Amino acid sequence: MAKKAKSRVIIVRLLSMAMTGYFYTFTRPRVARPMSLLKYDPIVRRRVLFLESKKKFTGGR
Repeated sequence: MAKKAKSRVIIVRLLSMAMTGYFYTFTRPRVARPMSLLKYDPIVRRRVLFLESKKKFTGGR
């Protein structure tokens, strides 16, 4: 039986660098570099840097 192919996209969590615990969830191509975005953090009420922290498990058995 053949192995199952890996998905071309992965689900990643972008965590606020303001250390508030707020995060966004995005999908990105597997081959792309890790994401970093300036997004709004409602806890500190300003735009802060969000960095990719850990990858979420996408499924499987």
